Amino acid sequence: MQHQLPFSTNELEHFEIEHTHGSLSKAKPPVYKQKDQLIVNKIHTVQLDHEIDEDVNSKFHFTVIMVGILSGNFGLGYSLPYLSMSFSTVFSQIELKGSETSEQGFFSAILSIGCLIGAIFTKFLLKHTTRNQSLMIADFCGFLSIFAVIPNREVILTFRFFYGVCIGIQTIIMPIYLKELCPQKYYDKFSVMSGFFVGGGLLFANFMGLGYINSDLRGKDSHYWQIVFAIPAIVFLFRFTVLTIIYKIDSPISLIIKNKPTKAKEIISYIYQSVCVEQAFQKSQLRVQYDEEHKEGIMILFTRKHRRTLAIGCVLMFVYTWCGLFAIFSYSSQFFASMSNGDVTLNTFFTLILGIVQFTPAFISSIVYRRWGKRIILLTGLFLMIICQILIIGLSYTEALGAVIVKFIVICLFSFLYALTLGPITWSMTPEINSSEGTYFCFVTLYAWQLLVLYIFPFMLSSLEMSGSFVVFAILTISSILFFYCFVKETKGLNHTEIDKVYGKEDK
Repeated sequence: MQHQLPFSTNELEHFEIEHTHGSLSKAKPPVYKQKDQLIVNKIHTVQLDHEIDEDVNSKFHFTVIMVGILSGNFGLGYSLPYLSMSFSTVFSQIELKGSETSEQGFFSAILSIGCLIGAIFTKFLLKHTTRNQSLMIADFCGFLSIFAVIPNREVILTFRFFYGVCIGIQTIIMPIYLKELCPQKYYDKFSVMSGFFVGGGLLFANFMGLGYINSDLRGKDSHYWQIVFAIPAIVFLFRFTVLTIIYKIDSPISLIIKNKPTKAKEIISYIYQSVCVEQAFQKSQLRVQYDEEHKEGIMILFTRKHRRTLAIGCVLMFVYTWCGLFAIFSYSSQFFASMSNGDVTLNTFFTLILGIVQFTPAFISSIVYRRWGKRIILLTGLFLMIICQILIIGLSYTEALGAVIVKFIVICLFSFLYALTLGPITWSMTPEINSSEGTYFCFVTLYAWQLLVLYIFPFMLSSLEMSGSFVVFAILTISSILFFYCFVKETKGLNHTEIDKVYGKEDK
């Protein structure tokens, strides 16, 4: 499930540049006046007329830094199934304060509560800290999650909450950090890598679930679940070590905002080839200047100019969560228990195969998105997902072995379509059509929807069973596709000014 959040800027700014054949050097830095173009595009990139192609000093070191930033997505993917497969073992070792179903809902929901709090708190961090300082705070919260290995109900809930705070902060910070540090020619490659890390974390968690096949590793005397719970802390310790201890890196943009231009230039000099340093530094300065001149408050989102795109973003977040797949991954063990008749081995393999299927679209998504526009991919993907939902509903009324096998195949197809269409489009279309404030608002609502699903899905599954639960998911997905058909416009090949015009947001 690709979790990528590039913030957007919705204006063009024009400056004049004195240049010599479009080349820049340390000896003759460009002088910016007012006439030639500075372009701030939809994914928040400053581009100068006649600029040279920027490159890095060491692709190896640069790749390690980018992997360090994006490695938090591994923790994001890992957070989805690791608790679900550990419920029975963990609950056998702690004292519950309610029914097992209600406790499952609460233990799952506490992560999203943390995510929501973390996302809201990020607004403060963006204003008062640098990007790396923000990630350090996130990593500290994530590392605290290691204390969730203590077999005590309140302790596990407390530090699972901190895990959620970490995810909420990093989900917003990572793509901004990546964009501000990465030369434009490498941005697409590394932004796609986010999907690999999310899928990798999900797949690794499911792989760890294979341990529960061994009866000695589950039950009240097992310590295996503590190993499973400790993995996220290692991921965040790795990121802190790479970014802060080894490379001492940070975003030049955030350093300039904090009046540390010398430090910003040192980082640019370390990453960029010497011929590109002055250009990259000037672009960073101008981008800070641009952002200061084009700030928009949160209340402007509800004006006529922004309402449609804000609604599209919020509905994307809603159906992303409420189409059913988020619930399947979050409660995979409980979900597949009804299909496997309680067989732990079969249940575990169901979950592992689904994780592999979820990971595969990352290898072909770039081909699909080069050929077709987001609108047609979104509508087609949702239509095919609705067909899968209807098939799952129908097949849920029989427990025959053949029906169970076909139902699992349909669920795998459902997962594949989700990871290829709705998932990445949610993370790319929302910032493409919204301002930074609008994008932030939409992603905060995402965690609110996730919190609701995590809390009530166990009750849905126990009362409505799989068939009734997917009736609800199908109705919501059908409603969303009708909304998108009426309001989403095709933006393939359009620049941000043209996109604003399509949605009626151009300046009058």
